[in-house]
Amino acid sequence: MSSYNKSLVISFMGVDGSGKSTLIDLITKKFKNKYKNIRYIHLRPYLFLTDKSITNANPHYNKPRSQFISLLQILTWLLIYQIFFFVRLKKKNQLIIFDRYAHDLLIDKIRYRFSLSNKLTRYILSLFPEPHLWIVLVAPIKLIEKRKKELSVKELKRQMKLYINFSNNRKNSLLLNTSKKITNSISSIQKKLISISTND
Repeated sequence: MSSYNKSLVISFMGVDGSGKSTLIDLITKKFKNKYKNIRYIHLRPYLFLTDKSITNANPHYNKPRSQFISLLQILTWLLIYQIFFFVRLKKKNQLIIFDRYAHDLLIDKIRYRFSLSNKLTRYILSLFPEPHLWIVLVAPIKLIEKRKKELSVKELKRQMKLYINFSNNRKNSLLLNTSKKITNSISSIQKKLISISTND
């Protein structure tokens, strides 16, 4: 049984219905014999409760919080992320998989009831530890609507454009179209992880 010595952090980004959960499940199975531990985290670490984070089934109905509360929220996340990375990356042979990441605050503010300006948000996010690999998922709007109809077509297009721009502006990013064969996506992710694992 082969394994990778380095611990890696990857993050899946994309609209609901883009295929994050499916790919995460398949990647977890694919690499279960390669890594000593594989951890799944939704959005942010919970330190000692990293495996107990839950998703919000209907996130697009709440009013935004005040700017003060939003600032407190992102600064708290910053502290939690930094502590988590400091502690977890000391351990070897781990694959930590994020389903969404703090940078989602820039793309879907309504989901997080977030109200800080983009300029301030970008600055604070620049202080966050980043994953070794961003995996950004896109798919045709009609296909996404079939999978999960949560947002309007207009909002889906807006978010999709932002996710694509997000991916294009990062060197350590993999943009995948999940309307194509799932085996192609898995193969692309595997090649990237092998490349990262074998290079310092």
